[in-house]
Amino acid sequence: MRRALLAHYNGYSNWHMADFLIGGEREVGSQLREASSRNPSRFLGFLSIHWLVIPESFRDDIMDGVATYLAYRYGNLRPHDAWQSVEEPQVSLLVCRIFDELELHSAEWQHKRSTAKALEACANVIQDAREASRLISLAEDFVGLQEADPVEGDGVDLIDLGINMAKGDVSDALMILANNFLQRGIEFPELLAPMLRRFASDEHPAIRAMILRRLPYLQSTYFDLGWELFDLAVQDGGGLWQVAEPCLYYSYHNHFEVVRPLLACLRNKGSGKDLETWGRISALATMTQHINFAEFLGDLNALDNTDAWRGAATVWTNHGNIRQNREQCLAGIKSGLNTGGTRALNVAEQMTQIFNDEADAISVPIELIDCCFSVFENDEDSENRHHRLFGFHEWLNAIVQNDPEQALYATERYLAYVRHEKRHLFDHKNSLTQLMTRLFAEAEEREESDCGAMLRRVVGIQDTLLSLGVNGVVDWLKAAERP
Repeated sequence: MRRALLAHYNGYSNWHMADFLIGGEREVGSQLREASSRNPSRFLGFLSIHWLVIPESFRDDIMDGVATYLAYRYGNLRPHDAWQSVEEPQVSLLVCRIFDELELHSAEWQHKRSTAKALEACANVIQDAREASRLISLAEDFVGLQEADPVEGDGVDLIDLGINMAKGDVSDALMILANNFLQRGIEFPELLAPMLRRFASDEHPAIRAMILRRLPYLQSTYFDLGWELFDLAVQDGGGLWQVAEPCLYYSYHNHFEVVRPLLACLRNKGSGKDLETWGRISALATMTQHINFAEFLGDLNALDNTDAWRGAATVWTNHGNIRQNREQCLAGIKSGLNTGGTRALNVAEQMTQIFNDEADAISVPIELIDCCFSVFENDEDSENRHHRLFGFHEWLNAIVQNDPEQALYATERYLAYVRHEKRHLFDHKNSLTQLMTRLFAEAEEREESDCGAMLRRVVGIQDTLLSLGVNGVVDWLKAAERP
């Protein structure tokens, strides 16, 4: 009955027919994948027994479902809320049965996406050298496969391409297998390293990106092979340095002798996002004294590149880095803000990240705040200028508790910027009214010692907030019984 049902729906996808609403081949395939994911052994058996009469598309659906079971149980794929397995088969036996099927009908499974997904899913659980060798042998069939890019668009990167390609799944399977063997201290099968080299040398950068994505752990545990694969993957650039950046990040501290020439190559030959990677890793290396900070600033100025400055600024504006290397981070930000043009603007926009965490509020020198707002005021073209400084009110409200003088000046400068930009202010979480309460309290304590100087400035801020129509200020005044 089941065989007849699948045969009936084979090719049943004519949307011009009046009964298309009751479902066709695609809908049946979806149900078949779901059922196979819940009961993998049963459907693998069904596939094996009735191979000749099961349509090709439904064979793929069954294998997809079986692979999905392994990915749910042992991989990184999160099951949907309604999913629940009917059985819990012995995983080594299930993997063996999958490989038996793929080998028995190797011609029919050749270059299939369902085959690739099955290999990737099996790689998560293989602990036996024999089964690993079977996976490698099946993976070899994909070495010569050439695929068209499966997705397109401005937001599509190499990883997006790789995870949507059959060869990308196989590449990922090999890396998962290698890292799992290293974690468990299992000796590599003889053919694993050569196969990794072949995929790391693939002509399509998306396949090499899939190697690089999981490479940092392999580099840390199998140093020579890890860096050999790295060199193969990035040898012609191909927009891969962003994907490769974690490999540099996890190595620069203890293996800078390897990272240094790569940074030099990036600085001399890189462009665009490559230089952002160079700026970020180099800025981190100055904090470990692997690179002289003054020389690094000199290189940044000589390059005169916006991406390089942006990369460095992401390091300087990180809260943890500022806590540990405050003087250097602030000096870097200051240098970037003084460069002018788009470089200064990118550094200023990155600087706003400092204000995004009220729970870990970091004090910033008044001169840097003034310089940041000056850069923003000189920017007339940016589409993002009305969406900057998210969290600044909360930052002010946190800073005022430890440094009222800085909070006072920063508020004055901020409101001057708001007026310049003709922005509408919304007092999120009532942070501004809380800030005013704290500023008034501090000003009243100082009134005798400073002859009311601070109080006059706070009243000026109050009047500015009223003139800007900030929500809640009138009610706050009434509650505080201030005229």
